[in-house]
Amino acid sequence: MGVLWQSCGWAFCLALIVAGLDWLAIARHQRRLEYIFKPATLALVLVAAWLLTRGPHDAWLARFFLPGLVFSLAGDIFLLLPNERFFIPGLAAFLLAHVCYVLGLNATLPPWPALVLVFAIAAIGLALFRGIALGLQQRQQTALLAPVALYSLILSLMLFSAWATLFRPEWTPLRRAMVIAGASLFFASDTMLARNLFVTQFSSPSARLRVMITYHLGQIALAVCIAPIG
Repeated sequence: MGVLWQSCGWAFCLALIVAGLDWLAIARHQRRLEYIFKPATLALVLVAAWLLTRGPHDAWLARFFLPGLVFSLAGDIFLLLPNERFFIPGLAAFLLAHVCYVLGLNATLPPWPALVLVFAIAAIGLALFRGIALGLQQRQQTALLAPVALYSLILSLMLFSAWATLFRPEWTPLRRAMVIAGASLFFASDTMLARNLFVTQFSSPSARLRVMITYHLGQIALAVCIAPIG
């Protein structure tokens, strides 16, 4: 078991190193290196998550989180491609990833007390979507309104599902903190990406870097939750 945990640790560390190389490539505008390091990061996170399933783990969570990581990897590849026609397949891949995360976090229905979170998360999601919808309308990209609205809904459900673990006694404090951090970072990354694409058009050179850092750290934190940590 010790060897297994050591292998998982090395895989996650390697994923972080490669993610750092991707961040460096983004900061230096080295697009060719991004084609290598961005998908490589998710591939390594997927390997690390799979290694976690070789030992004690949450079987229900793994059943959905592993496909979620596969869909995320596919989304990364689609969104790296220069042709705009790959945007919708990329969006669909990440939509399926979030569906997987929602299912994985809800082996049972959310506890009733968790419903108090719905209003706060819905208000945040609606406010963010309104800004993005306005940007789409101004750029005459109204055909994207429906898919972006659906994506925003599923993304908000993913965030709610993670925060609902506060009311699930079977989750340890550390594992609960990791899944909430992971989902919140992923939510922040997707929100910044949408605003940068449809509202501000990456007005800051560091905008893409913030999107990618929060994305990678969020995915790693979610993957770690497959193990019964804490």
